[in-house]
Amino acid sequence: MSTRNLTMVVDREHAEHHELGFAAPPSFFSDKSYVNMYLHHDGYPEWQGVQLANWCHTNARQDGAALAAKLVHDMYYDSCYLYQSPERIDHQYTYIIWSGKKDIWISCYDQYNESCVFVLTPAKIISKYMEDMEYTDFANGFTRYDTSKSDDIKYHSGKLIDILTGITN
Repeated sequence: MSTRNLTMVVDREHAEHHELGFAAPPSFFSDKSYVNMYLHHDGYPEWQGVQLANWCHTNARQDGAALAAKLVHDMYYDSCYLYQSPERIDHQYTYIIWSGKKDIWISCYDQYNESCVFVLTPAKIISKYMEDMEYTDFANGFTRYDTSKSDDIKYHSGKLIDILTGITN
């Protein structure tokens, strides 16, 4: 089953004007987001939350536009789409990367329960949600697309070896 999710990049100054701050529903910031990136799979905090936290460690930038462009580049895979408005997409979790200052924060909002799951720094997300999974190694230049291509190569190489081994036996 897919856990659909959306990631937005919003300058922190917009949350400063809302009584709930970073914990406010994402719909309050939809017209301020640099990007609305939908990902079809693995949107739960233990995967996408940690992926974003790891990514933010490697890509700590204050400029929201640059951050959003790099995010799309690094997180793209075959089931990734960009939308004009987050309200038009059925998804469970919305993540907001709060840009504009040195210390980046990430919020996670559960659309189905209409509640804030967390507002944390990347380091706190990692310490709270990281599990024994093979996360994308953004620090060494990998992207989600590179990871899937590498898995495809391994799969097809394995199939080729199986075929050749079967022929020679």
